[in-house]
Amino acid sequence: MTVSLFVQIRLKPGTRDRFLARISQHRKNVLGNESYCQRFDVMVPNDSEDQVCFYEVYDDADALKAHGETPYFAQYRADTADMVIERTRLLSTLAE
Repeated sequence: MTVSLFVQIRLKPGTRDRFLARISQHRKNVLGNESYCQRFDVMVPNDSEDQVCFYEVYDDADALKAHGETPYFAQYRADTADMVIERTRLLSTLAE
């Protein structure tokens, strides 16, 4: 079953541009290396300077698990740890 992940990140003030540069690099890694990732969108809310959201779609739960086990995912998390105040995840199954 296809799964989606919506992630909302609350950033420390003044870190959004640096975070966006790093998540852009991570997105390219994911889309270039994970054929099971169908979509990876990065969104910037219009009404907040310190939030970023992602919408990701994977073939199934195993694909999402594999994504979380890649070395570049671990590096992205390490590189952005000092920028993130809070991370909220909503995991869903796509209605078909």
